[in-house]
Formats: sequence, C-alpha cells, structure tokens
Amino acid sequence: MKLGITTGTCSSAAALGALFKALGKDPSYVKTQLPNGEYIDVEIIQAGVRSNGHYFSMVKKYAGDDPDITDGILIGASLLLRPGKQNISIIGGEGVGKVTKPGLYLEPGEWAINPVPKKQITDNLLRFLPKYWDLQVEIYVPNGSKIATQTFNSELGIEGGISILGTTGRVFPMSQSSFMETIRLQIRQRIALGFPTLVLVPGNYGEKFAQSLGWDSQHIIRTSGYIGFALDTARIEKAKRIVVIGQVGKMVKIAGGIFNTHNQVADARREILFAHLVRFGLPTQFFDDIWLATTAEQVSQILNSWSSAAQFWDYLAHEIALKINKRIKSELSVEVYIFSLKQGLLGKDVPDE
Repeated sequence: MKLGITTGTCSSAAALGALFKALGKDPSYVKTQLPNGEYIDVEIIQAGVRSNGHYFSMVKKYAGDDPDITDGILIGASLLLRPGKQNISIIGGEGVGKVTKPGLYLEPGEWAINPVPKKQITDNLLRFLPKYWDLQVEIYVPNGSKIATQTFNSELGIEGGISILGTTGRVFPMSQSSFMETIRLQIRQRIALGFPTLVLVPGNYGEKFAQSLGWDSQHIIRTSGYIGFALDTARIEKAKRIVVIGQVGKMVKIAGGIFNTHNQVADARREILFAHLVRFGLPTQFFDDIWLATTAEQVSQILNSWSSAAQFWDYLAHEIALKINKRIKSELSVEVYIFSLKQGLLGKDVPDE
C-alpha cells in the first residue's frame, strides 16, 4: 500500500526548501515533519531566488494509491525575509482559494489553508528559522484555479483555487475520508448560512429530481453511498429537517437498514424489496417476475399492472422514514421521496400530509 502526501505536507516541504535556499543550502530532499511528529523525505523539484529577492521552492504532489485530481501538481512556497522579531505569517497566492462563505474551519476572506496545514508549515519552519527573521510565506499552486473547477470547492464557497488540506499529512488509499469530510463541511455550511432543511441525494439523478420538486442547489447535498454518515452529521450539527430523495435501487437498501449503499459494501435489494412486497400483500402471480428482475427499476415497471402499486411505494417510503428516524433517534423532521428514472415519483412519506 503506497501512501501519498497531502497538499499541507507539500506546502510544508516547499516552505522548508525555500528557507534552506535562503540559508545558502541547496537540498534535493527535505525532511518534513507530519502533524503526528513523524518525519518523511520530500523531493524538491525546483528552488531559487526571484528577481524581487524572494526565495522559492516547489514540490510535486504525490497521491500514492489514491490518485485524485491533485496528483502530480506542483505546489510552491515563496518567502519574503525581513529583519525583526522571529515571526511567521502565511498567505495564499496564485491557485490557492479564498473562503467566501461561513461554516468552514476558516472565516470568509481567509485563504483556504486549513489550520492543521498552517501549523504544520509553521512548526517545520521554526525548526530552522533564525531568531531574528520575520518571515512571510506565500503558498501557491500553478494551475490551481483550473484544477479547483474539478473539486467541490465552489460548492463550499471557496473561490479562485484549491484548498491546502490534511489532518495527518498523509493520503491514505480510497478517498472515502475526504469525501465524507466534504459532506460534513457542506452540512455545517448550509446550517451556518441559515438553511436548516437539508436535501440529501445520492448523486446527479437525485439532484436533478430534487430540483424538479422545487429544491434549489443551496439545500441539496450529494452523499454518494454515505447516507448514514450524512444523517448522523445532520443530527450532530442540529439540522431541523431532512429530505431524503433517491432512485428506487438506493432507497430500497435503506428500507433494509443499509446506510452505506455502495454495492461493494452491501447489496440485498431484491430480497429487501421482495420481503416488503409480500408483507404488503403482493399477489402471487407477480412473485416469479419480481424475483427474477435484475434491477429495482425493472421491478417498478413490472408493478405498473398492480392496482396497489402506488400505495405500496408510499408504504415503502414510510418504512424508509422509520429506519431513518430510528437511526437519528427521531430528533429531526424527515421526508422521503422515491423515484424511478423512467416513471418519475413513485412514492413519498411527508409528515402531516
């Protein structure tokens, strides 16, 4: 398993490389301290002195076995040295985003350099910074503004570039943790902006259907398969109302108590759906066709000829709402909508309707 390094670790290494250049050294690698105190060697791709007298250094982002959009990008640090009391200030430059909305770990107007990476940069520099140097560090990312268009930054209110991130300094395989952190930040931000109603959808189809029901993008949060994590976070962050909207195949899993709906984690859609159909009173002539159906979408089409189909889908939506309420301990108002790509809205459960 190959571990990568975060943008925070890259920034720390680049800052160290620039400082060493200012100290008259020219290392090809720098020993960079991670937030947990561990040290790793990071290669310096380029270092030098600009015409304005600023020292700079650049490193290449390495994602290990979890390649993402930032894998292979260059991250640099430029140092302005001034005589005075030992001090370090850190700002963003080209390709580093700025926060424009509340609800994140940073305030609007601040550079998108998270607290842990900022401390990591500072701690690394303090190991070698002369006592009477006042240092301004500018972190920059060539092409960062272009790269940012392929991230969640604009949805989070971070404009103009990427974020400098990382709580451990390492990138671990599978981007589950980073995606879940994005969900957490989106939920916190929506609530901070005064939107107590959160509309949770799995992905593109769910988002489009939610918009067809009248919800705008400010309320909608894509959860992928992490609906359980999103619900838990909404409860912790004290949301008032949750609307869960999803395609029938994803929603059936929730009816069975499955709150991580990724196929590689759990998949019992046929069994769950069949059990609920039998419980609701599905006539026996449908049994074989339903059992042999390969998708939940196909089941929804087969049921078109059943006179009680509409009532069944509302029943299933109610069962899903019960499962959700049980998970979040009924602290939030919950609405559920089930839809089919071909047939549109199948069923819903809306309190007091």
